[in-house]
Amino acid sequence: MIYRTQSIRNASGEIIRFDLRYPEGTSEAPAIIILHGFKGFKDWGFFPDLATSLAFSDYVTITLNFSRNGIGSDGKNFTALEAFAQNTISHELEDVQTLIDAIKGGRIDNHVINPEAIGLLGHSRGGAVALLSALENEEHIGAVVTWATVGNLYRYSEEEISAWKAQGYKEVVNQRTGQVMRMNTTYLEDLEKNKEKFDLYHRIEDLEAPTLFIHGSEDTTVSPEESEKLHERCGAYSKRLEIIEGADHTFGIKHPFEKSTEPYAIARDLTESWFDRHLKY
Repeated sequence: MIYRTQSIRNASGEIIRFDLRYPEGTSEAPAIIILHGFKGFKDWGFFPDLATSLAFSDYVTITLNFSRNGIGSDGKNFTALEAFAQNTISHELEDVQTLIDAIKGGRIDNHVINPEAIGLLGHSRGGAVALLSALENEEHIGAVVTWATVGNLYRYSEEEISAWKAQGYKEVVNQRTGQVMRMNTTYLEDLEKNKEKFDLYHRIEDLEAPTLFIHGSEDTTVSPEESEKLHERCGAYSKRLEIIEGADHTFGIKHPFEKSTEPYAIARDLTESWFDRHLKY
């Protein structure tokens, strides 16, 4: 198995670090770009195991850290908190676009990846970014899978928004590390500026790429109703909704990854089958 970390700069000149995994001797294989969610990172929990499992099924997997996800140069800790504070949905979309363009241009492992077979897989807010990226790249994305995806990016009350604007930032607690992390009003301004573009419940009617929505029935972070509504309105000719009974937002996996769980294994196998069906020609 080939496994290495590389980096690329986005249009803003910021570094996007990503891990490549694929079997030795791979040639012209489909690529799957894996997107973490809010307060996530490429090495969190199930992402390395998931990327490795998919790579063993003859895919090139690319797990990335969004350039403003807050993870510092050590790749493990949230030390780039000012970058985290300045992050926006538009900026994450720019990062994904940078990778898609690099694959299409043969700048990431040329001849190892088939640039005509690109899939997107996103967890939580990364699922929303995957769907939005697919909508912006219909001719390049062959299949999409979301895990516990956010459907409504406009999830803040009027009271929260007023306080956010008055203070200039919103504080969120990283339950795993205990850190109090700030989101500047730039995030909110980006949402307000792109109300139509980020309206997934409406825009997904135009999505053509085959899309699988996976959600846990016991997800208290993002309600499974969000995936249900997206699936119902999705315009793709091939779409599927899988609600995994008893599963929470992370399918029973914590960080660091210690062992698999039944809900995670189900989600992983469903994902592999979906990409096998729609991304391998």
